[in-house]
Formats: sequence, structure tokens, C-alpha cells
Amino acid sequence: MNLERFEEMLGRLGSDLKRWPAPDRAAAEALIAADSRAADLHGQAQQLDRLLAVAVVPVAVDSAAMGRIMAGIDHPRHRDQTLQPTRRLFAWASAAMVVFLVAGFAAGVAIPSNQGEDTLAGLMFGSSATTSTSDSGSVL
Repeated sequence: MNLERFEEMLGRLGSDLKRWPAPDRAAAEALIAADSRAADLHGQAQQLDRLLAVAVVPVAVDSAAMGRIMAGIDHPRHRDQTLQPTRRLFAWASAAMVVFLVAGFAAGVAIPSNQGEDTLAGLMFGSSATTSTSDSGSVL
């Protein structure tokens, strides 16, 4: 086993060599004993496995926690909140509408109507039919 194969196996199977297939496990143990870089990689993989094990510990939710959550949902303060139209909301909605209208107009101007139905796909993905209109061949 070489160092590249060992690193690939570490990424795929983790640092616990007991979970590796027997031939690969024996070769990995021999490589760790012979190569300091392999030993360092194995140590880093073990540290990553420990960190991941701590990060994915499930949180225990008992009936008291569920009761507090349900009581908070049923609180009258939450029932009275509705979306009120304000001048700020109207201004943001109007600005978004203008941006979309301008973008639609710009797209309509950029797409020539005398070409086939694949013009939009050509502009987006760089078709050879639309490379004459732009240097890069693709808008994206």
C-alpha cells in the first residue's frame, strides 16, 4: 500500500483500522509503522473522528422539554402577531419588482428573436451558434 492509497482509505473508511478489510488493514498497519507521514495522517484522521463523534451526539429531548416547547407555541403572544403592511415593506416589494422588470427587459433585449428556440440555452451555456455575439460564448 502506498501513501496515496492509504490516504484514500482513511477518507473512505475512517481511522479505525478494525473496520477496514483484513488485507488493507495489515498493509495500513505496516505502512504506519514504517512511514512517519502515514502515522501523522492516521493521527489526524483519529482526531477528526473524535471531533465528529462529539459533534453528532444527539440531544436528549424529554417530555418536560417538549412540554415547554408546546407551551411556548400556545402562548397568546404568538397568536396575535400578523404581518402588517408598512411603508418599508411596500418600498422593498416595489424595489424587488423593478429589479425583476429591468432584468426581464435586459434578457429580452439580449436574446435576438431571429434565431432558433435554443438561443437562451446558447447564451447560458456557450453554444457555437451564439459565439459570434459575444467573446466568451456564455453569459454564465
